[in-house]
Amino acid sequence: MRNFTRPIVLVSRCLEFDNVRYDGKVVPCRIVRDLVPLVDFIKVCPEYEIGLGVPRDPIRIVKQKGDYKLIQPKTGEDVTEKMDTFTKDFMKDLADVDGFIFKSRSPTIGVRDIKVYSGAKASPVIEKGMGFFASEIFEKYHGYPIEEDDRLRNYHIRHHFLTQLYTFADFRAHCGSASIDKLEEFNEKNRFLFTYYDASVYGQMCELLKSCDSAISPEEVESTVFKSYASLLKQVLSKPGDVDSKVSVSRQIFSNFKHLVPESEHIFFEQLIENFSLNRITDDALIEVLRLYVLRFDEDNIDNYTLLYPYPEILRISGDEKRDKDYWDNGE
Repeated sequence: MRNFTRPIVLVSRCLEFDNVRYDGKVVPCRIVRDLVPLVDFIKVCPEYEIGLGVPRDPIRIVKQKGDYKLIQPKTGEDVTEKMDTFTKDFMKDLADVDGFIFKSRSPTIGVRDIKVYSGAKASPVIEKGMGFFASEIFEKYHGYPIEEDDRLRNYHIRHHFLTQLYTFADFRAHCGSASIDKLEEFNEKNRFLFTYYDASVYGQMCELLKSCDSAISPEEVESTVFKSYASLLKQVLSKPGDVDSKVSVSRQIFSNFKHLVPESEHIFFEQLIENFSLNRITDDALIEVLRLYVLRFDEDNIDNYTLLYPYPEILRISGDEKRDKDYWDNGE
């Protein structure tokens, strides 16, 4: 199996860790629980950090005369300035980070569809946006894997998030030396993954590296090439490819071994591709067959197949949660 860099993740403290939610509870979160032995977590709860206490009266985002405020309706307290100060100080001290898992529906750390009210009390929702703290994170780390606990229950969102997370962590590890060779190594090992996600952007990444003079200094790599490549990395990983992209890349991988197998396997593989295209088999079934070919013919270079091994196996979730259910139990 391939080697993985240990990611660094900023996480809401109330997710599996501490009793800092407004009602004093810890929120169960499967992906955080799964990641505990495999990542380094940086924990934060903006509301707790500014001294609101636990338990506490809820706060809300209020928009009045074009200004956004954080108000505690029961007390009428305006904590906007405290939150802004904490957020700026926190971000100033935030070191390397590869991804973010935040609590959904939070007025401070929620990422999507956070309610904005017209007033502190008995007032309607007038729009939806991001939490105060999350919006600052999103602006600085736009393009990084940033998700909420609720959305990460979905298999496809979880898979995409973990793929992004481990790729960003690996990028950090490869590029710490500001070396063109390291960038080229990273770019090549992710060839199939990036081609699947967005072949056009991957082409731009390759062209960027080809244009580099071999005599370029480490300072120039860090100030220009590294930043340009990092920007393209965010673009290429912004959204997974479609079925046609997966089919195309799968054929590319198989073509490396086509001359090593009999004609009957060529036919089998094309039938496999057709079944996948018609949604008769899952993505996982196709991936497992491709993994077998890699293990048979190119095991020494397994690190170059990040599309097939995007994150540690232990993070894969059950393919069929009800597999062991006895559908034939007559109830006796």
